[in-house]
Amino acid sequence: MKKQNSKPAFKPLLFLSAALLGFSILVSGCAPAMRSFAPDLKNTLFLPRFGFFIINYPSLESDSSKGDLYARLRYDDVAFIRSDSGFSAHYQFSVNIFSDKDLSHLKYTKIFNRQLTVPTYAETNSTTRYDTLEDRMTLPPGNYYVVLKLYDFNTNHTSTREFEHSFKDFLRDPVDISDVLLYRHSHESGVPVSRVKSGVDSLIAKFFITAKNIPANISLHVNARSAEAPTAMDTTFELTQINNVQMYRLPVDISGLAPGTYAFRVSVKGNGNSNSSQAVFEILRGKVPLLPAELNQALGPLAYIATSTELDSLKEGSFEVRQKSFLDFWLSRTDWNKEAAEAMRDEFYRRVDFANEHFAGGPQKGWQSDRGRIYIIYGPPDEVDDHSNNFNSPPYQIWYYYSLRLEFVFLDEFGTGNYQLVQSSQLQ
Repeated sequence: MKKQNSKPAFKPLLFLSAALLGFSILVSGCAPAMRSFAPDLKNTLFLPRFGFFIINYPSLESDSSKGDLYARLRYDDVAFIRSDSGFSAHYQFSVNIFSDKDLSHLKYTKIFNRQLTVPTYAETNSTTRYDTLEDRMTLPPGNYYVVLKLYDFNTNHTSTREFEHSFKDFLRDPVDISDVLLYRHSHESGVPVSRVKSGVDSLIAKFFITAKNIPANISLHVNARSAEAPTAMDTTFELTQINNVQMYRLPVDISGLAPGTYAFRVSVKGNGNSNSSQAVFEILRGKVPLLPAELNQALGPLAYIATSTELDSLKEGSFEVRQKSFLDFWLSRTDWNKEAAEAMRDEFYRRVDFANEHFAGGPQKGWQSDRGRIYIIYGPPDEVDDHSNNFNSPPYQIWYYYSLRLEFVFLDEFGTGNYQLVQSSQLQ
């Protein structure tokens, strides 16, 4: 039996007689989990964390392949101590690439020694500021074993990632395509974007195409699709390639895409064969729906907290009228306090996003599932009693809301991941 504890849930998003009281409840639910730290030394009980990815693309040399490593450390994930000039972090990041699983044949190594200084303690807790590391390597095509290690000098803690990575032989096939990078503007380079705000009209896709025989007539099929968003883009480009290795910066129209996580795929055809490459990007939900598709997407989950009359009014009239009705819907719940309405709306759709990510099953979106509905209305449970690995009975979960004195039992009768609510009761 596995138990998963989470922060206490706040009151459900029902019609609150005292709107500002409801707002205070929402804010308490949005608060981050508490972390323990010694005076002037934060996060000493947590291992340092980092994100990374490797972009593979062709070299002009036929016997080699290039790779760009990008690693990012969020300020909130490393330890800062008080210094004469403010607060300082000191860490070392190493990259080691081996040609064998035993990690005995080293093919590439690089060490970064980094120091960060910020003037205020608040900046050490930033979740939006990053220290970014970049490294470029050239290796013969083949499979490699990469070891990334982060050592925090302020805590003596170490984080290590080990994984297998392939450096592709791009000139093996008649045509091939490198990994795809996405940028906001055509002149940008360096770290690509993975998130953009709602309302962004276009991105620039950067990639390389290799062709053995030139000139080559190349056909590009470009599409972006999302599991949770109702929109997609799909287009085709025809071009003639005059070099064996050629870089492209392709403008991609995303103006019609609603918020969601998209798989962006570029497929190349030419010289009798085809290959493809994929990147992932997320369109963040804005304060105001900017597209009809975005507004339609936002209305579905409101069925859990809105009356049928309210829902009807949100679906009638021009887009501008519906957009205003949507904003008024949230303002009316906070005594027309704009800041409180935005906080309540943000928390509601944070729950929707969480449900879509964790509770989806088959064609059903996560927010439409029973677990998604309970999560959206009541928030994260105080405790989950998880029996998903049972051998002699179907998987089931029990969600406890101690502060609300509620208990919900979900059963996955056929073992397909589709948990249905089979019991709800009041805790004694």
